[in-house]
Amino acid sequence: MREGYKMEHEFMMKVRQCGGFDIEHLMKTKPGCCNLWASEITKDKPAPEDIVLYARLGIHKYNMIQGTNLQLHGIEKYNVYRKVPYSIHYVTAVAKDPAAGGSLVTFQSKFYEEGFHVKRLTCSIARPKPGPHDDQAYSPLTKSEPEDKSALPEWPGDNAFDGKKHYYVVKKSELRKNDWIRLYLELAFFTANMSLPNLDLSKLVITKVAVYSSDENMVVPNERLNARNAIFYIKYKYCPNKNKAHGFKATRDRIAIVRRNLDKFSGHITLSFEGICEWRRTFL
Repeated sequence: MREGYKMEHEFMMKVRQCGGFDIEHLMKTKPGCCNLWASEITKDKPAPEDIVLYARLGIHKYNMIQGTNLQLHGIEKYNVYRKVPYSIHYVTAVAKDPAAGGSLVTFQSKFYEEGFHVKRLTCSIARPKPGPHDDQAYSPLTKSEPEDKSALPEWPGDNAFDGKKHYYVVKKSELRKNDWIRLYLELAFFTANMSLPNLDLSKLVITKVAVYSSDENMVVPNERLNARNAIFYIKYKYCPNKNKAHGFKATRDRIAIVRRNLDKFSGHITLSFEGICEWRRTFL
């Protein structure tokens, strides 16, 4: 056991020296005890749903900080390292830049996932792939804010959203413009319900979104959408039974609560949401 731990440690040191992304040349030397997988995407082997969601989150983080509008174009490959109770994902994607005539750029994102009842997903790296001589590509982080690992709040009730001091109810037009809100819901829903058969995220229908921020100094109410630290209360329907003749089968409203923390020092973004299915949490 001690020898196996030593072999895994030495191998993972080499992985970290490569930044965790382009490690194909190392996989032949991977010890059998190391839970690291490297996968390339092909026509016959599409990217798993969670990897696509992670890639979209990485691009969202980059857009939020840089003020850009990159869009996910596709997934090239991904690496996953699992070590209970956490996992690390390295995703290499292709992003499209509408502002540059739709030009494509290789995009890298790294995610740290932990927790059971409350799942925490942290994106620490989100960037266009650096050049081979970019020494700052893997520079260590020296400072960060204290992590918020508290329990998620309860749904406060619709009446609470009337309080303009801390809450903002998102308009339907803003939901279309800020499609990352739907991404937050899809991440939360997929994580809590991945055991459902034939899970189809396209059949999620958002009915209401309210945003909470403790910052009382926001002059424009919808600025809360871009607050570094915010809680998103999302009411939605899941309509898995759809046919052309009758449309969606009516379902009860369900809720998702997603907490966002954007570290002002490191730029890391962390989303927290329920890690287990709570189908009991419904509005009749």
